[in-house]
Amino acid sequence: MTLQNINQSMGEELLELDQAKREKVFLVAKQLFSHYGYKKTTVDEIADQAGISKRTMYQVFSSKEQILAELVMNDALSFRHHCMSEIKIHRNSNEKLQIFCTQWRDYFIENPFLGQVLMDDMDLFTPFLDDTINQVEAGMKEMITRLLTEGMEYGAFRVLELPETVDCILVLLRKFTIESMDQRVQKDPSGWISFILNAVKA
Repeated sequence: MTLQNINQSMGEELLELDQAKREKVFLVAKQLFSHYGYKKTTVDEIADQAGISKRTMYQVFSSKEQILAELVMNDALSFRHHCMSEIKIHRNSNEKLQIFCTQWRDYFIENPFLGQVLMDDMDLFTPFLDDTINQVEAGMKEMITRLLTEGMEYGAFRVLELPETVDCILVLLRKFTIESMDQRVQKDPSGWISFILNAVKA
């Protein structure tokens, strides 16, 4: 093995180690943010519970804001990958849209803190997460647009004004996300999904 190969191998190990650290930090941060709230959680607490030294922590993340921004983007990409994997095994356009809506519902029920971040009704995160939230929202809109376009091409969905329809679906998804996070509201979110499917079908 040449020196170049050794250096390359060591570099890859370091990259993998950094990624492993990041995943551990994301997991712990999500748990602490959900339990204690974003403002009350400190970077030192995240480092301690993740089993990472404070020095290493600040080498990987410059601030708590960066941890949250990367956590949100990482989970959004994870949701997208998982959702697309589920959608690919189906041919029926109605089933694909239903799967997307169901995956959205289940994801935010399991990750209520991230639902709070993306809803951000009190503008707690907007000052430093505005770009991240916009990117996540744009990615969701792109997925919905793709599903609706395919459905129209195959005649499963009626002819739709795409930008307006996508915005409406996103509003409805947010609505039942908020309801799913509110323990006082005992509604079955599948009603929202049925409403969306019936609204677009041919």
